[in-house]
Amino acid sequence: MQAVMEDNKAGRMARQPGVYVYDVSGQPWQDVGKAGLAQKIVRRDDRTGQSFGFMFFDTLTRTGVHQHLGNAFSYFLSGALTDYQGTTGAGELGINFPGSTHDAIAYLPTLTVGRMEGPVAYGPDVTHSLHAGNRHAAFENAFPEHLPDLNIMLDAVPVSATRVPGLTRRLVYDYANTPHQRRMTQLMLLPGACVPAHRLTALVDLYVLGGDVRFHCQGKSLDAKAGDFVIMEPDAQLRFESRYGASLLLWAEGPALWEDGPSSPELYGFTSAHGDPLRFGNRAPGDWQAQRPTPVRISPPAAPDRG
Repeated sequence: MQAVMEDNKAGRMARQPGVYVYDVSGQPWQDVGKAGLAQKIVRRDDRTGQSFGFMFFDTLTRTGVHQHLGNAFSYFLSGALTDYQGTTGAGELGINFPGSTHDAIAYLPTLTVGRMEGPVAYGPDVTHSLHAGNRHAAFENAFPEHLPDLNIMLDAVPVSATRVPGLTRRLVYDYANTPHQRRMTQLMLLPGACVPAHRLTALVDLYVLGGDVRFHCQGKSLDAKAGDFVIMEPDAQLRFESRYGASLLLWAEGPALWEDGPSSPELYGFTSAHGDPLRFGNRAPGDWQAQRPTPVRISPPAAPDRG
């Protein structure tokens, strides 16, 4: 199957939404115009700056100064990148926000799973094209007091049980304080665990961090293994299971709906969230503020009658 899936709305409307597995282990690295930088991208849209795939940084390679114009995620499979805030390394998820401005350098060979949700601006002197939808323009850091990175050690995030036997979940990032209702989660399946049929309301990008998983969609079965990328389209109806156990990293742009109900708890973590992404305190769903009862004001007791 081709290594790059371009966004094609007309094509999607002409067929049933599906699930696609990409094994890029045998694919050549894609040159980005600078020695020491390479990528293997399975989904890319230069109009929106969205992409999903591997990014590789060789020792002493710099990204060049750039400014993110959308959310960007890098899960570090190996190595590390260092910017002026500090170092993000293996086992961590690095998140950049719109306006994050920095230059990163690799002091070790580094491999990341990257998901870009918007374009990146580079200075006029930068000629390579590491990110989808690069923009070349002069820019300044409008909020220099805002650090560019939110770094999350995956193994430090609490594990939660789910309604599915043998399936646990880490809600890694809930997009708090952003305009998006999305979730970045880790799903962990014990050997033999089966996730029942459900329908997706939005795009889901998935990376198989470890183990094996088999997807069933449109009467077909698709096997994915560690190192594979999976793209699941909106309105796809699917179920999946693992024979020997699996660890999955995924970005869900909308909740999943169980075919057999009930609607809660939802599979990808949309019925839970973090009160503060830096503290990982649990809170109610995203519309919690609207659901809270109006506080009851208690008037102080009347002064005693001293007549």
